[in-house]
Amino acid sequence: METEQTAQTIEKTQFEWQELYKGIEFCTFFDKSSSSVCNAVKIKLDTQNLKIIASNPVEPFYNNLTSIFKGETTRKFAKNNNAIVAVNATPFNYPAGRLSNKRTLAGIYAVNDIIYAPKAGNYAALVFYQDKHGKFFAKVLDSQNDFEPNDSTRFAFGGFWALIKNNDIIKFDSKQKEPRSAAGIINNGRTLILLAIDKSNFTSKGATFNETSSILYNLGAEEAIMLDGGSSSSLVIDGKQISKAFPHVEVALSFGFVFDEPNDKPKTDESELKESKLDKSEIKP
Repeated sequence: METEQTAQTIEKTQFEWQELYKGIEFCTFFDKSSSSVCNAVKIKLDTQNLKIIASNPVEPFYNNLTSIFKGETTRKFAKNNNAIVAVNATPFNYPAGRLSNKRTLAGIYAVNDIIYAPKAGNYAALVFYQDKHGKFFAKVLDSQNDFEPNDSTRFAFGGFWALIKNNDIIKFDSKQKEPRSAAGIINNGRTLILLAIDKSNFTSKGATFNETSSILYNLGAEEAIMLDGGSSSSLVIDGKQISKAFPHVEVALSFGFVFDEPNDKPKTDESELKESKLDKSEIKP
């Protein structure tokens, strides 16, 4: 009898992860079910000396008011902060028009117990906490209305909707294929997966919500959230723009990871990020 494949067994056997740093791995592959190029980063949040960073508002407001952010590319954010990995996060608006570099967030943004942008209850949230030993862990909240900061809260980022909850994929009716940015968590929130799906006319078709969910499920995600995608979709690793859709779009909010102390790279050559040759068309949740 054929053994049923679970998300965990698929993730462990069907994807070729490359170690970039201790606790950080990278994987790139072509997903045949969506006809799209996918790039994923897996980050062990309890890695020693790992630190989370995020964009700061240029005009902070509190008490349920919306802070103002300066638009910048995720790549510039990563460069300015020496981020090893960076991704765009919360959807945003143009309060002064698209020619202005002012941005406001369409959803929650909190640092520790300070809320810089109000909740958008219809949308989900990705929240990072820190335990008594100083180790990070993450949770996906179905609704931003469920977010209440406490002593362990470090960051809360808004996104769009939850994609996976308690190992179950949430189904959507939309068939629209777009570039996507998404995040999944495994190991009870101790490991984070960041996923960027490209869209181009010839080499990558983008993905629907359901296709994005399936890819994250196959990567092992127990919970997942759709971040701001489309033209804002961006993933940067070691200063290199990995996602190719719209690298020059200036977003409101990016977050990323740095090390407080040096973390040596593995001795393997990372100049070429190898693509998995496995046929993902047969991998299904």
